[in-house]
Amino acid sequence: MKEKLHIIRHLFTLSAALLLMLGLISHPAQAAGQKASVSANRSAGICTYTVQGLDLGTNNSMTLQVSRKNNPAVAYQETIALTAENCTNGTYTGNFSLKSLNGVFDEYNVNILVGDSTISAGTCDFSVHTGNLSMKTGGSNASTTRTITVTSSVPAGDVVIPGEDKQVYVTAWPDGTSENNAKTIALKTPFVEGNMTFSANIAQAGTAYGKWNVKLVLDNGNSGTPLTLATSSYHIAPTQKTFLIQKSKSLEKKKSFGISLDGLKNVYGVKKVRFQIYTSKGKKMTTVTGTSKKSDGSKYYAEVSLKKLDYLLDLYTIKAVLTDHNNNTHTLDMTALADERVQSGTLSVSRKKNATCLYKLTNPYIPGNIKKVRFVLYQVNGKKLKKQGSYVVTGTSGKKKISLKVPNEEKGKYKLQVYGYTSWGKKVLLNEETYRLRKKDLGKNGWFYEKYAGKTYKFYYVNNKKQTDLTDIVNLKKSSSSNTNRLYIELNRAACAVTIYLYNEETKKYDIPIKTCSVSVGRDTWTNAGTSGLNEDSSYTPLGTYSICTNGQSVKYTLKTMVEPDDSIVYARWASHIVGNVYFHAIAVSAQSHYALPSSTYNRLGSPASAGCVRMTVADAKWIYDYASTGTTVKIVKGNASKPGPLGKSPVIKTTSGINYDPTDPEVPDSRKKADYKAKRITGYMTKKGKKVGY
Repeated sequence: MKEKLHIIRHLFTLSAALLLMLGLISHPAQAAGQKASVSANRSAGICTYTVQGLDLGTNNSMTLQVSRKNNPAVAYQETIALTAENCTNGTYTGNFSLKSLNGVFDEYNVNILVGDSTISAGTCDFSVHTGNLSMKTGGSNASTTRTITVTSSVPAGDVVIPGEDKQVYVTAWPDGTSENNAKTIALKTPFVEGNMTFSANIAQAGTAYGKWNVKLVLDNGNSGTPLTLATSSYHIAPTQKTFLIQKSKSLEKKKSFGISLDGLKNVYGVKKVRFQIYTSKGKKMTTVTGTSKKSDGSKYYAEVSLKKLDYLLDLYTIKAVLTDHNNNTHTLDMTALADERVQSGTLSVSRKKNATCLYKLTNPYIPGNIKKVRFVLYQVNGKKLKKQGSYVVTGTSGKKKISLKVPNEEKGKYKLQVYGYTSWGKKVLLNEETYRLRKKDLGKNGWFYEKYAGKTYKFYYVNNKKQTDLTDIVNLKKSSSSNTNRLYIELNRAACAVTIYLYNEETKKYDIPIKTCSVSVGRDTWTNAGTSGLNEDSSYTPLGTYSICTNGQSVKYTLKTMVEPDDSIVYARWASHIVGNVYFHAIAVSAQSHYALPSSTYNRLGSPASAGCVRMTVADAKWIYDYASTGTTVKIVKGNASKPGPLGKSPVIKTTSGINYDPTDPEVPDSRKKADYKAKRITGYMTKKGKKVGY
C-alpha cells in the first residue's frame, strides 16, 4: 500500500512540473521595483494602501482588488486612473472603507493590478476581535432585572469592533433549547469600547425556570447577519432567606411541628406554596399547603401533625413547591429537615450508700413528649433474664432528667431497660444498661439495735430495708396450750396503728417490734371527729392496759356475732377479746359471707370508724388470733399520729365501690384478687400463702 501511495505522489509531482512548463499554471507577475503596503484604521473602518514604483509613462491606471482572506472571490474592486496629481514620484496612496465592503467584518487581502503585474499589498484586518470581550450577568435569581457587564481588553489604539455606528443588543433563551428561541432582553445601544453595562428585563424572554443562555449581538445592518460577540448565562429560580423547622412546647403538646419559609422571592411572583414531606427512604408521606404570613407573599407557614405521618418517627426531608402567577410550579433547591426520631438519651446507674441504685435518664426525647417512663429490671444469669421489677415514672412530659431510686435486693448482674410511652400510647425502647451489685451494695442485713422516739429497739433488715413482719424470721409458732408466745401489743389510738413486740432475752425487754397493723379505732363519742378530735375520755376505744382475754378466759372467735349501737346484728371474723365489749377483729359484715364487706367501710381502715372495737384486715385479725396467747398484754395509748411506732404504719389497701371482699382474706381465690388488681379495682392484695402484692 505504501508503495502505491509513493508512486501516486511521484506521478502528481511530475504532472505539475509538466503543466508549469506548458504555461497552464500561472502566477501573478510583479514588475521589478513595484511594491505596495496597507495600513488599517480599525476605529474609523478605513484601510489605506500605498503603491510604489509606478511609471506614468508606462502605467496610466491600476486596479484595486480586495477579497476576503478565506474567500478568493473579489469583494471590492476599483480602477484608478494614474495622473501626475495623484501619483508623485511613482507613489500612489489611496483608501477604502468597511462600508465599501458592505460592512462585512473579516480579514481582507489587498492586491494591486498594474498592467500584467499583480502586487500584494498585504492584509487589512476588519474582523471583530471577540476574544478580547468578556461578559457577565449579575443579579438575584429571583429578580426580573439583571445587570449585564461587557468588558473589552485590547492593545492600546486597537478596537474590538472596527468602524463606526456600532449597535449591539442582548438576547436570551432557555438552556437546552434552540437558539432560535432567543428573545431580546436589552435593546440596541451603541457599542462602547472598554466597559459597558446593560440593565436587562429577563421577563421579556419567557417564563421558564432554570439556566438561561445570554449573548451580546452586533447588529450588522449592512451585511444583514447578526454577529455574536460574547456569551454568558443566568438562572431563574425562587430564592429564600430561611427554610426552617419549628418546635415548641405548644407544638409538642399538639404532637406537631412547624414549617417556616421566609424571605421568599420569585421572578414570576408567588401564588401559593405547598410543603412535601418525605421519609428518610424517599417515600412521600403527605403534602400540606402553607399559609401566607406576610402581605408581600414572602413568608409561608404550616403545621404538620404526627398523625398525618402515621406516627412514623423518622428524619423527614421537607421540599417547598411554589406555584407562580403563570400557574407554573417549581421546587425550591433548599430543603428543610424535620428530626422526628427518638433520642435515647443517656442512661446511668449509680450505687448509693443506702443500698439503693439511682437510675438517671438524661435528655430523652420522643416527638409529642414522653407521657411516662418505665424502668424494667432483669437479673442476668448467663443468657437468661429474670424479671425483678418494673417501675413507672409519670409526669415526664418535657423533662430533660428522669430519675428513680430502687432498693438493691440481691447481688449479681443486672440489666436495666428503659421504655418511653408516646402520647398516642406506643411503647418505645429508649435505652438499656447493665451493672453489677456486690454484697456491700446491699446495705444492712440482719439484726441492728437502733433508736426510735428516744428508745432503743432491735430491728431486722433485709438489703437495707427494715422488715415490718418478722413472723417467719423469728420462727414464731402459733399459740396453743403447749406454746405461749411472749408478746406485747400496743395500740396508738391517735395514729390508728398497732405495733406488736417480742420479748428480747438479751435485754429482758419487749423491744423487738415484729409486726405493725393499720386499724380503725372507736369514733369520738361526742364530735365524731377524726384522730385529731379524740381525747383520753371521749373515744369509744378506752385507754388503759389490758390483755388478750382480760377476764382470764380464752375468749377467741373465728366468727363472732355482734350487736351494733343501732341494735343491728353483724358478724366479725377472728375476734380476740380485749376488755368489755372491745375486741380485735376483722371488719364486721352484715352476713356470714366473705363477700358482704362494703368498700366504703373497708376504705376507712387507718382512721376512727368503729363503735369501740379495733377493726383490722382479715389477715391481721387472724394473726392476733393465731399468735397472741391468752394473757398477752394489750396497752391502748392516746399516742401521736405523727409517730405511729418503730415500724411505722403499714400501708392500707383501697378498693373501688364494686369490691365486696377483704383483699387479704385467704378464702377469696387468688385469681379473683389478681384480676381485680390488674383492673385497678383494688390497690393490692395478699395471696393465700401470705405474699403481699402492691402494698
